[in-house]
Amino acid sequence: MRRAALAAASILMALAAPTATAMARQAIATQAANEASTPRVSVSVVDGELSRQERRDLQLLERAMRDVQARGFAGLDRHLPELRRALDGAPAAYPQMEQRGKGEWILRSDDLGETMVLATVIQSMAGGEGLSSVTVRRQANVYPLIALILGSEAVERRRFDEAVKVLDRGLALQDDDWMLLKEKASALQSGGRHDEALAVLDQALASDSLRILMNAGPLHRGRGFSLIEQGRLKDARAAYDEALELDPEDDHAKRQLAYIDGLEAGQPPVAGSVILPPAT
Repeated sequence: MRRAALAAASILMALAAPTATAMARQAIATQAANEASTPRVSVSVVDGELSRQERRDLQLLERAMRDVQARGFAGLDRHLPELRRALDGAPAAYPQMEQRGKGEWILRSDDLGETMVLATVIQSMAGGEGLSSVTVRRQANVYPLIALILGSEAVERRRFDEAVKVLDRGLALQDDDWMLLKEKASALQSGGRHDEALAVLDQALASDSLRILMNAGPLHRGRGFSLIEQGRLKDARAAYDEALELDPEDDHAKRQLAYIDGLEAGQPPVAGSVILPPAT
């Protein structure tokens, strides 16, 4: 699959569909609910309202993604100057979860399942503050997504150092954005910097972020890719096994484990058999 399609699919899934496995979501939601303070706090999840500038920048991103879907990264070219200006104008602080007042939160997430899990976390915190109700305003996570598409474009055009810098700008806004972390690792991998890619992924997986925990499978697969490239097949197998433990239906991990079986049996590496891991 071409990187343009992978990048477009990654961002469109972020805009429209759940990213974590149902099993992980259920386990985390159950745990969070069990730990919630009593009496129960009522939570209202409503649509948030973007600022005027955020709305313009989100519309720009959506237009750019439609063109990427239709024409690949060539369709992105005419949008690049505006996307770069939008990222330059991003707020200095843009956390995923932001308390705006007593019982009032903004949650920047384009993933409904993630929203519900994190709303449960907010519910637990509100209970600890003695609140009886809380409102969670869900809105698009505009600027990390812009950083993601700019970073993906730079990787596609083999401007790997630029890609890392752009993705780091997104991570400065939200350091546990798993898609930015995965794409940064991909940029490093594409430039042959596998030790650095592994350091990025290992640090992410060692964090206690729920966001990382819910989407750990792609990060384990990213580790597996670099470990294969380094000839560390035993460690690569363990990485893909971790991904399968999180999602037993992970076909990509299954294919890579079969590829490792072949390498261990003496089959030569086949060009193109190991590809950069997709989003899910």
